[in-house]
Amino acid sequence: MKDQPELKIYEVPVADLVPYAKNAKEHSAAQVDTIAASIEEFGNCDPIAVWHNAKGEPEIVEGHGRLLALKKLGHEVAPVIYLDHLSDAQRRAYTHIHNQTTLNSDFDYEVLLPELDELSTEAGINFDDFGFELDDGGEVEELSDDYSQNVGSVTYEPKD
Repeated sequence: MKDQPELKIYEVPVADLVPYAKNAKEHSAAQVDTIAASIEEFGNCDPIAVWHNAKGEPEIVEGHGRLLALKKLGHEVAPVIYLDHLSDAQRRAYTHIHNQTTLNSDFDYEVLLPELDELSTEAGINFDDFGFELDDGGEVEELSDDYSQNVGSVTYEPKD
């Protein structure tokens, strides 16, 4: 196992953050809206990971959707962690691996649905604002397999 770097959170101007040009993860307007809603409800609890590129700019390794949400909300600074311990190839690989690992799971609906129903009453949270679907009675429905397996994913078409 590699030595783990010491991670400290820094506040960096949003305008200084440079998106990674080869980030393949797509962020729909609806997804950015749900990220923004989460930030508004709970605060920005997830730092953006950056790496200093050859120009010395803080280039995003992971957190492109959070940056879009922060911009939408008018935030001028973002919490970041630096991953400068990674080589260029490692940080490029980590960008794609991080994106994929966020898609590699599903929910245990027997646990999730009662919890969300309870929290919607107890905490007054409208989970529909965060991408969960509600039925006519206001209860959270199980997401369809198509949605849970394909949201935010990129589909590659083989070339002949």
